[in-house]
Amino acid sequence: LAQAAPLAGCRRSQPFVSFRFASLFSSPAHGARAEPMSSFLALPRLLGDDWGCQLCSAKSASTQAITVDDSPSAGFAGHSGDLFGLHDVADLPLHGGKPSCDSLDEASTSLNDDIIDEGYMQRALSDVDQRALRAEKRRWTLEREAEEQAHRQQELAELLRQTRLEFQGPPAFCESQGPANRFGSNARFPTFDKSKHVPVLALINSGSGALAGADIMAVARKMPYYQDRFFNIRDVVRDRRRGGLMDVFREELNAAKEESKVRGVRPRIISGGGDGTASYTLFVVFAALSADPERADDGLQDTGNGFIWSDEELSEFFPAIAQMPLGTTNDFGGTLGWGRKYPGATALGRGHATRRAPAAEQALQQWISAVISPESPVVNFDVWGFMPLPGADTCDFKLCELGGERGWNPKANIEGTQHLVMKRAALPVPLFACLYFSAGFYGHLVSRFQINRRRNPFSNILEYARHIVGILSETKPPELNEGLEGVTVSCGDSTYFPPRSSEGNEARRYREVGFCNVNGKYVSGADRAPAAARVCACGARETPRFNDAKIDMFRAKTISPLKNLGIKWKTDKTEGPMTLTFAGGKGKGLFFQWDGEARFAFNPKGDPFNIHIKKILNIPVVLGPDFNVKVTGHPNDGAPVKFAFCGESRLRVLRCVRQELNTELNASREEILAAGFHCQEG
Repeated sequence: LAQAAPLAGCRRSQPFVSFRFASLFSSPAHGARAEPMSSFLALPRLLGDDWGCQLCSAKSASTQAITVDDSPSAGFAGHSGDLFGLHDVADLPLHGGKPSCDSLDEASTSLNDDIIDEGYMQRALSDVDQRALRAEKRRWTLEREAEEQAHRQQELAELLRQTRLEFQGPPAFCESQGPANRFGSNARFPTFDKSKHVPVLALINSGSGALAGADIMAVARKMPYYQDRFFNIRDVVRDRRRGGLMDVFREELNAAKEESKVRGVRPRIISGGGDGTASYTLFVVFAALSADPERADDGLQDTGNGFIWSDEELSEFFPAIAQMPLGTTNDFGGTLGWGRKYPGATALGRGHATRRAPAAEQALQQWISAVISPESPVVNFDVWGFMPLPGADTCDFKLCELGGERGWNPKANIEGTQHLVMKRAALPVPLFACLYFSAGFYGHLVSRFQINRRRNPFSNILEYARHIVGILSETKPPELNEGLEGVTVSCGDSTYFPPRSSEGNEARRYREVGFCNVNGKYVSGADRAPAAARVCACGARETPRFNDAKIDMFRAKTISPLKNLGIKWKTDKTEGPMTLTFAGGKGKGLFFQWDGEARFAFNPKGDPFNIHIKKILNIPVVLGPDFNVKVTGHPNDGAPVKFAFCGESRLRVLRCVRQELNTELNASREEILAAGFHCQEG
């Protein structure tokens, strides 16, 4: 079949347009309509993917034709001339007119002219013919798509199977490569009963807690149920290929959701690591649930909100977080009642004494039992986040990290002056602030600690102490202002910092400004009160509550711990959002920290920039057996427990999981140098 011009010269030398009529149509009784047969339906497979262009490109005014070879030896596709009982063109009924049916199965084929020339007959394609060909093209296309989809599903299933085999193999740190498991070589988790326990997953940093995370993962690999649901969080983030570990985690998350629907409960997820792991866990869950139009056939179709779960499913089945304390300060775990040391640490003491392993195993089993118990309460939790200013699409600052050598002083001596040396910021980018935020001294301290981090929690505490002394005793580098000079902070519609500025109170006299969402080990507070109330235990001072939608602000000078009779700050409960503005000029920047992670913020042109923080999420969390109402206040806020986005935060979260914020926030080496800072290679 082809357009008329090439067809006019086509005969037996071009079988592409010449085929046995018996291969096309059946042989009904004379006068009846001729029905298309299977050989005609198979025509597209023989002509290839572009057959529709060859058949239907010409309009009805064009002269298209079917060429019929009636010679007995000219069978098409190996068929003999009498395949359908037709031995001569005369046996084919020819009639005009249009049939009343439009479907392919019922369509009739009529010929309005019989032009016989050397054994060939040509005629123009009727509207019915063209509709039949289009219908066949659609049917064939759907068939091909179904075959390709089935092949892709088989391919994905095989990739997932291979990934699971690798995932359930020996962990990166196993007993044959390092010290014996501190919980014992035969340690076990409590048996999971699907009819009684709450579905649970885990994202654990295996390197945290002096490798306690690796020991816990090794125990999980030996246990049914847990071996499918416990993941190394770093491996999940690294393996986002099709059929990779992120896909396996997504499968288990979907399975936990379906199991929870049957039980009428909310699934739970263990976040194992330091305080920053909670934000990292949120990122991984959002990444697993984000839609991907290019992988809609793999189950990643958009439900209309950018995610593969609907808003109702997110609200009811977003997993509640239980924080496993594997870091140094473990403020999140301590606040929620899961302890400030990893399960079994107290039983073990210092060291991996084999005789203490049974007690450590028992403590670990009790901890896991509390997580999967339906009796452990689930409550709401406010998550604050870094957002652009209202009306802006992006933030107006860039980020880098403190570089330099490990040791007492990371600064570099350049032309006789001690300068800060910067490097490109690593992941994660700041978005979720679950616990606290502050700018100034503590941000600088955490930046220096990140260079000198140790594996042992006790050694990390000593590192903090060493660098507190270093910052207070060393000369201020030229990249920093004196104190918080150039910083202003507003909360809601009022100015919070510097206080009493109209009376000459200067920001340069302060070391720190920020807020608490929880009461931490070193960053905690209570409502502002006179000295008598702070000394007297009977004085009622409200502590920061993690689900009151309020922001508990604090500011501090170097002598504040002496004035406050301790390191508990005087806080001011205010309405959000909080906006910190820094106007320091070119070559100046500001250290800040959130949830124990530190960065250095600056504007490449030296313009003023704004760090805008507001409530962006309401998430469910699980309370542990050690939850203390006196530390955080009553956890019941009177609202139903649910997951929810706040304001326009959904789009910001989606941009984060698509890694678009990396480019927006993290400065390149060129931008760091252009701002007037020294930047280390690499």
